[in-house]
Amino acid sequence: MASVPSHRVALAGVVWLALCTGCATTSKSDYIVPGTTDLRISQVDLRGVEQVSESELRDGLATREDPGWRAAVPWLPLIGAERQYFNQFSWQRDRERIETFYQRRGYFGASIVSESIIENPQESTISVRVTIDEGEPTRIERIELEGLDASSELSRDALLKELPLNQGAIFTQDDYLTTRDALGRRLREAGYAYAAVSGRAFVDPESQKADVFFFIDAGPRSRFGEVHIFGLEDVEERYVREAITLEPGERYDPQRLNETQEDVYELGVFGLVTVLPAHEAREFTLEEADDRDRLEDLLEESNIPDDSDPQAGVDARPRPGVDAAIAPGDDGAANREDASQSSETSEDSPRERALGVSTLLESAQLEAERRSRLDPEVPVVVRLKEAKKYNLRVGAGLAVESARQDVRGLLNWSARNFLGGLRRLDHFNAAGYAWAPGLIPSADLVNRGAILSSELRFSQPQFIERRTNLRLIASVERDVREGFSVWNPALRVGLDRPIFRKLRLEASYNVAYYNYFNVEESLVDVSTTTLGLDFQTEFLLEYLEQSLILDMRNDVLDPTSGALVALTVQEAGGFAVGGEFDFIKPVLSAEGYVPFDLLGRSVLAMRTRLGSVYNIGRDTGVPIQNRLYSGGTDGMRSFGRQRLSLYTPSGEAVPVGGLTQFEWSVEPRVRLVPNLFSIGDVWGAIFVDAATILRGQLEFDTAANDQGTVSFSQLAPSLLYGLGTGVWWNTPVGPVRLDFAYTLSDTSQDPRFRRCADPSTQGTEACVFVPQDDDAIQELLVGYGFYLSIGHSF
Repeated sequence: MASVPSHRVALAGVVWLALCTGCATTSKSDYIVPGTTDLRISQVDLRGVEQVSESELRDGLATREDPGWRAAVPWLPLIGAERQYFNQFSWQRDRERIETFYQRRGYFGASIVSESIIENPQESTISVRVTIDEGEPTRIERIELEGLDASSELSRDALLKELPLNQGAIFTQDDYLTTRDALGRRLREAGYAYAAVSGRAFVDPESQKADVFFFIDAGPRSRFGEVHIFGLEDVEERYVREAITLEPGERYDPQRLNETQEDVYELGVFGLVTVLPAHEAREFTLEEADDRDRLEDLLEESNIPDDSDPQAGVDARPRPGVDAAIAPGDDGAANREDASQSSETSEDSPRERALGVSTLLESAQLEAERRSRLDPEVPVVVRLKEAKKYNLRVGAGLAVESARQDVRGLLNWSARNFLGGLRRLDHFNAAGYAWAPGLIPSADLVNRGAILSSELRFSQPQFIERRTNLRLIASVERDVREGFSVWNPALRVGLDRPIFRKLRLEASYNVAYYNYFNVEESLVDVSTTTLGLDFQTEFLLEYLEQSLILDMRNDVLDPTSGALVALTVQEAGGFAVGGEFDFIKPVLSAEGYVPFDLLGRSVLAMRTRLGSVYNIGRDTGVPIQNRLYSGGTDGMRSFGRQRLSLYTPSGEAVPVGGLTQFEWSVEPRVRLVPNLFSIGDVWGAIFVDAATILRGQLEFDTAANDQGTVSFSQLAPSLLYGLGTGVWWNTPVGPVRLDFAYTLSDTSQDPRFRRCADPSTQGTEACVFVPQDDDAIQELLVGYGFYLSIGHSF
């Protein structure tokens, strides 16, 4: 990459600063917003607000309380804010906004009954106080559907089932629009690609009643037509078509369009993918003139007129003196005058209303007749925008755990469509320095040193056949941990393939070389053989791994509904290059997310994990990095990372894992603040964690096992419990989360976390604990944990 001379950068910066300063000076000194005063707003007091959310009402007003001390740091992201001065014109518009806010929520008779604006010249402030009479809500008296073909498979009840607009419910414009859009969506899901729904709502604020009419224009029953691809530059079209499974003549189903969009996006070379029926694709602008011409020719050939958007409806506006109507596309501000006049409607109001409905039906019927001539075979338009081919990212990171801290620099680069054929190459690099267990250790042991990781990833979609992906990962790592440092070059060759839409199978071959140094003496001491380690400072590990993953979550980073179930099995052995261990390691995990309402939007999040390692061959035991641990953000959160473990029976306290693991967590999540600073919602949670690590193999013994077995009945009594709370902010980079957890269980009497005076009796009834103050394990288990992270534990 060519560098820019520093003096040019400095000069450009000075010029830019001068220009921006001039602009800022002009905008602030020469222009004053009409109606603005020099009085800061000390208070906005809204009285009588009971039936609606006061915070939502305030968010919609331009008149807001002055931020106080935050105005002293307006340049500070997220915290800083501008001064709020009273503006007479803005307040007059806010009065209208208050009434509109209530009307959108079904309170058409709401009004401001009193108002006081009090100035304080000594402090240059002003306070605003209004009292609101909310009145009674308007409820739905009847809902009518017109235009539904009697021969259709869809019935009125099926179309209206579980929609927000119901007879007797409070009428709101949002519910009306949601219901109208849902009706159109259900028709399209039934195979009517051109389905359109228009409607009208007649509101009478005096009687607090509303009549709602929808006209159903289903259009012809549709099939998929030819697929047309737009926007390709470097990627060959044949690879995109290989990912598309839509067949001409197949029954129209919008879900199939969504699935096709996901399949094309997963090719990894596109920054934008939209898959739409041709009559909806006109809304999207194509960059290339040739593509625009192709699309217009396609629409003309398919006899698709410009106004055939399935969301378009008959926008019949109400006349003065007729009950207020909300027509498709209204923003809620329109027709307020008609609403206010409805209380004065004459005896002819029912007749006028009938005429209004008749006009709507007549216009909709004419539109339906015109659109009935549309071709039932619907062309599909795939619009693509290729992602940036090369990316380079430089950064820095800091990781703070109770068992380890590190600082590191990051250098990552990626190449999409590498050498063509959809191939992708990514290179992730990090270098820094680490301390374990920490800068201020709780034990005498301190291991420190340089850390390094470099990982090269190569992926080839459509390997062998259209749905199979090849993935190669080559890496080298130098790491610092409690009790040892390690060099670890590794290679992974894997294949993955979806079996069904939500079910994926992954298989890989893995080989890794481990070279341990700066090893704590207790790891290599002969007494540690009671843990089945037979610790080796240098060895080769070779294993196969298979995973079956069922992912039904609605979001990967911040799931609020659905579930994830995964079964992973590792088989170590000497397959190709002479691996030195023989074991089988199955791990079953599950996550679930159930939305519910408790003090607002809430989600019940749950997880569990069960795993065991079975030594099936040579007497080399199970290497330390393949044993099972808990603790940290992805385990028992009141323990540090991998601190819930068995420990070396002598010397310093080094966690060495176990052969059986069981965990579960329950975490009710509640939204606390919607859209803080217009960035994202703030959520909070209280969680309970439970976990155990046991020495023996679960249920089954093997010839090479020297650690014994444990039964399912022993899992629950050995669980440790922790209680914690967390808060996070949903930002564009993911949930930024802070957690605190505290251990409820007493570890001081648990033999897994106590040293024996005679190390050879560790784990037996003959063990006599050393004094707690002299126990190195107890010094490490502080009983609580703090975590600041991006993303959830699960």
